[in-house]
Amino acid sequence: MNLKDLRSSIFLISIYAAFLASGASSLFAEVTWNRMLIVVVGNSMSATAMIIVVFMGGLGLGSYAGGKIFANRRPSLIPYLLLEISIGTYILLSPSLFELLSRTFSALAESVADRTSLTLVRIVISLAALFLPASLMGATFPAMIAGAAPDSPSARTARTGFLYGINTLGAAVGCFVAGYHLLFEVGVQTTLVCAFGLNVLAALCALAANTARKPAPAEPSEMPLPGAGSPAADAELRRFLNVATFLIGFVALAYEVLLTRLGILYIGNIASVFALVLTAFLLGTGISAVLGTWGYGVLLRHTRHSNKLFGVVTLLAGAVVIGTPYLLLEGAGGLTAADQFARSPGEASQLSLSVLGLIVAPTILIGALLPIAIRMLRPEERGEATREAATLYSLNTAGGLLGAGLINHVFVPLIGLQGILVLLASVCAAVGIFSLLSPGKHFLRWSAAVVCLVSVTAVLAVSLPSIKALYAAKIAKSTGAPSVDVRLIREGRAANVGVLDISYPGVVTYRDMFLNGIEEASTRYWHTQLFKLLGALPVMVHESGKPEDALVIAFGAGITAGSVLASDDVASLDVVDLNPDIEGINNLFTSVNGDVFHNPRFHFHNDDGRNYLVTSGKKYDLIICDSTHPRAYDSWILYTHEFYRSVKKRLSPGGIFAQWVPVDYSMRGSLFRIHLNTFRSVFPHATFWYVYGSDQAFLLATPGPLTLNAQRLQQKLDRLPEWFRAHYYQIDTVARLAGFFWLDEAALSQMIGSETRINTDDLNYFDKQSAIWPLPPQWQLQRYQASILPHLGQKDDILMASIRKEQAVAQLVSRYRFLSSPADLTAAYCLDSNNGDVRYWMSMEASTSSLDYAKLCRNSSNAAAREETAYGASQLPAGQGSR
Repeated sequence: MNLKDLRSSIFLISIYAAFLASGASSLFAEVTWNRMLIVVVGNSMSATAMIIVVFMGGLGLGSYAGGKIFANRRPSLIPYLLLEISIGTYILLSPSLFELLSRTFSALAESVADRTSLTLVRIVISLAALFLPASLMGATFPAMIAGAAPDSPSARTARTGFLYGINTLGAAVGCFVAGYHLLFEVGVQTTLVCAFGLNVLAALCALAANTARKPAPAEPSEMPLPGAGSPAADAELRRFLNVATFLIGFVALAYEVLLTRLGILYIGNIASVFALVLTAFLLGTGISAVLGTWGYGVLLRHTRHSNKLFGVVTLLAGAVVIGTPYLLLEGAGGLTAADQFARSPGEASQLSLSVLGLIVAPTILIGALLPIAIRMLRPEERGEATREAATLYSLNTAGGLLGAGLINHVFVPLIGLQGILVLLASVCAAVGIFSLLSPGKHFLRWSAAVVCLVSVTAVLAVSLPSIKALYAAKIAKSTGAPSVDVRLIREGRAANVGVLDISYPGVVTYRDMFLNGIEEASTRYWHTQLFKLLGALPVMVHESGKPEDALVIAFGAGITAGSVLASDDVASLDVVDLNPDIEGINNLFTSVNGDVFHNPRFHFHNDDGRNYLVTSGKKYDLIICDSTHPRAYDSWILYTHEFYRSVKKRLSPGGIFAQWVPVDYSMRGSLFRIHLNTFRSVFPHATFWYVYGSDQAFLLATPGPLTLNAQRLQQKLDRLPEWFRAHYYQIDTVARLAGFFWLDEAALSQMIGSETRINTDDLNYFDKQSAIWPLPPQWQLQRYQASILPHLGQKDDILMASIRKEQAVAQLVSRYRFLSSPADLTAAYCLDSNNGDVRYWMSMEASTSSLDYAKLCRNSSNAAAREETAYGASQLPAGQGSR
């Protein structure tokens, strides 16, 4: 290889390596900044959309401005190098800047009285955080193509397309590595340092390319531009491509949001779902950009109809756009089962590849359209090439900005998911038809495009199966129940809501609520029991006896909120939820929530719970967090050390905080101990309450060591309203209530053991668990049961005996749960056959077993032995769990 060829090879390898590293760095930073910023401005759909709009707006403006600035400069990669160094420096300094912005937002938010002003503050903070680096990132595109473009017009547009594709593939790699690995394993700070390293690598590659640049040869003669030949034709083509790339950008990003909603149905609402979907989207776009650029070049060399490729690909994209969601909902030929949803992290791992494969498919077509459009222009001047490519990129980004910003807040409530599909497919069809018709016949082209748009919309609207019906059927099948009655399906701004009546004849019948295909609340015995305890117990144990103001984070089915207001001691209840469509849900659960939504003491706030704590400026006697799993994309921020500090700041003197905790799947392995240690790091006086036999529990934080006045507690229990059904749910007496007490401070310390890790905003250990199969249950809850007796005042012998018996039953039922031991459930039945929890789980066992439990209990020696064991387990000193 001679020196000239060596320099050429070094130049090409260096520019592609630079843009690959640049794309990866950009997504490292973007997914990390998004994670950091939602903690500041909120994790609501509106806040997330605002972050996307600001970032994409910066990208588009940076590209457009860069095209103007770099178009007429002498070819050099030094401006690109300086941009990469500037971006990397910002990335490295961003944690300190974001911390400053967080403090600024907190200070401003407390002084803002109305929601509109608060929204303006959020916009200003987002602009301050993201607009400058996003603009610099957008400017790297014209800087690179201006500095790396060859002299041949065709070669310039080809290289632009290949650079765009390589950059997007780098972004896909960056999104996957950062969003699915680095943030889980090393946290925010280290991920940003890695992003900075990639920027330095990109800058070094640009320096190598600039050094290896060879003198420009004379431009070779080329085939005339197909479809052109006059300034008027060129201007018409340019106008069409400007509009078309804007519309394709709108379709692409709107479709990404739509597929994210549908992907959640399968992958689950895990923290990594958006990173996975975005990775698939970027991967498809990058591959298609390379293929589209290459395919156009092949057609250009062998035919005079290369421009037809744009129209053909657009029409095919429209067909795939309309088809992919139905493959997801109906089962893609065996790729996804028709009744399959993710119910655990392990199931999510098994489903993710097949679902993401379907998401990649439409982007393979959509992503090719921008580089094809760039190649179609083929401007003669080098500077013009830079301007035209940058303009198309910025218009494509602007369309994407509009699509991402409006899809959930405007189009979903207005026309629903099916209407959006029809709209996007119709836009593709209209653009494709307009492109394929001969230029110059303006009336014919516009008429055909309009007729196509109207016709396709009408045909699809009439002929397509109902997405809502398919979604409802899929949820129903996923339950596995023999009888399911769909009561509500709603496509809301924040989530798809489903409420179903589920029946197993002769066994159990209950009402179930799903958000995005994930079960969130039900009227099953143990589920309702948990919600009622979570809402009522903090009110009853408050030292003042009359807590005035309460806050519940997450509405769900309203059972927890209704249970708070079951006591007339609470003067006012604020409820915060990301889902604005809660009234319809409330109306279907009034038998268990007391119709809380229409209670005059109830006040609803559609917001992110954590952000509400920062912005409300209000103090509460009670704060109860009933959010979904800590591995969920919209709830992980409610299980960190920083969140607990925000809660503590909003508690009045003597205030109480309670938080729901799952004890299975999400809490296996060391994760349970990490969570307990995180909670205790802010609330040292914590106790743990468990609905024995289930996977439901909650932590209760009190201002001092827990002390219960048995007499006053019983009086409050006696005042619960009839709709609460306290007796049915084992919440009517102090003794029954004691059965749910599980860990006091000493037992909590024993269970945490030597664990020192805590969940933080920077490094949340639940993130990694959301992406892999959960670890084995190393620390099982039943081993650490503590007695409640040391925490009770004014107790008599009868009450103490009843409590010991109740806790003995709870211990046996917990062993049944954790050790899969029917013999322990039988012993619990023999000890107290009237216990509601025992009877519920016995009814479940009876559906698969023909044992005569009454006969077993008549074996007095066996029953006596088991009873003695149970009593012994419950009489250990406080904090001394059974081993």
